[in-house]
Order: sequence, then C-alpha cells, then structure tokens
Amino acid sequence: MRTVMIRSGAAIVAVVLFGLLWLATARRLSELVDGVAAVRLASLSPSPFGWNGTWLQFGAPTGDVGENLVGRMPGIDRQFRSLDLTRPGPSYGSAAELAVDARGRLVLSADGKSFVLAVRTGSHLPVDAGDPEMPEFAAEPGDSASLVIERSWLAWPTPFEINVVGMGGTATTWKRRVCYRLSWVKPSGARLSMVWAGEQPYDAVNLWRAPEAFLETVEIRQAPGSLE
Repeated sequence: MRTVMIRSGAAIVAVVLFGLLWLATARRLSELVDGVAAVRLASLSPSPFGWNGTWLQFGAPTGDVGENLVGRMPGIDRQFRSLDLTRPGPSYGSAAELAVDARGRLVLSADGKSFVLAVRTGSHLPVDAGDPEMPEFAAEPGDSASLVIERSWLAWPTPFEINVVGMGGTATTWKRRVCYRLSWVKPSGARLSMVWAGEQPYDAVNLWRAPEAFLETVEIRQAPGSLE
C-alpha cells in the first residue's frame, strides 16, 4: 500500500511539474516552430489597395480561406485587411513613412531607403457611410506582389489572463501569433518586404478574437547595380 501511495504521489508531482514546464515554455516553443513553418490562412489581393494617410486597405482574398480568422466569421472581413505603420511597443512609433509624390506615386520610406509602392489611380475604394473617401493605388506595370496571412502552428495557454473586452468578460485561455507578409518586386529587381504581426486571443465564448497587428519588419533592397 505504501509503495502504491508513493508511486501515485510521484505521478501527481510529475504531472504538476510537467504542467508548470508547459506553461513556462509553450510560448517559446510556439515561436520556435513559427521560425520554421506557419499555417497559411489566406492570400489577399495586394493591388489595387487604399491609403487614407493612416492605414492601408488591402483587397479581398484571392482564393479560398483556410479557416475562420475571427470567431465564426467566414472569409476575411475588411477590418482585418486594414494595416497601419505602427511598430510594436514600447515605443509604438512609426516603422515607415508613406507619401504621395508630385507624380501621384505612393512612396514608402524606411531606414534611409525608399520604394515606389504604387500609383494613384484616380478612383476611390468603397467606404462606410460617413467615412472619408479612401484614394486607390495600383501596382506599376511589371510589378509582382503578394500578401499572405499566417498563424502559428501552436497556440500557448494563458491561464492567468481575463478578457475585459469580450462579451461577458470570458477569460482568455489561449493565444497565438498572426502574421501578414507583404512581398513586392519591381522589374528592376528592387524588393520590398513588410511583416505585420501580433498576438491573437481565444476564449470559449467568442473563439478567436480580432488579432492585433504591428509593423515588425520593413526591408527595402535596391535594384542590383543601383546606389544604396
């Protein structure tokens, strides 16, 4: 009997220790897996897109959406195709700058480099009633662009968090990372890479809630042979 009790106690301790270890390392493990592979949720149309001076409004999915990004909402709502240039905390400053030049080109600047993202079309994107018009921009001839939304393979538990914004205040029990990856290539060979990412919370009532997205990476590579 004593042996059985010792073994049972040891098993309980092992389970508790394993649980604590999982809580302590699950997020890091998820990040490590993300560095190797992620789950693609959807490919969005990168052009034409809107720019209203505050955020970029990209197009609808170009094919099937692998799964619901938020709750039970099918597809990718316009709200979740809107991205600004805010960098992650603690500064939450601007990670890049966008400006329209005299030729109607939307030029992105970061780290002393610039990239012509698109050209003003003269049209506007549809907006909700009462909102200001959003100018439309389109890729230059010969440009190649793609925009994909990815999520982590592994979510991590968050047993000590509460949902103060969700319906009913249901506790947040899991989080995962969501990324938007924009790639833009010019005929000259110039390249732009931008990555927006953030954590997405989950609770049993609302399921996956709206993900946050901050501009984590902006990389501009000039055309081969050009001066940096």
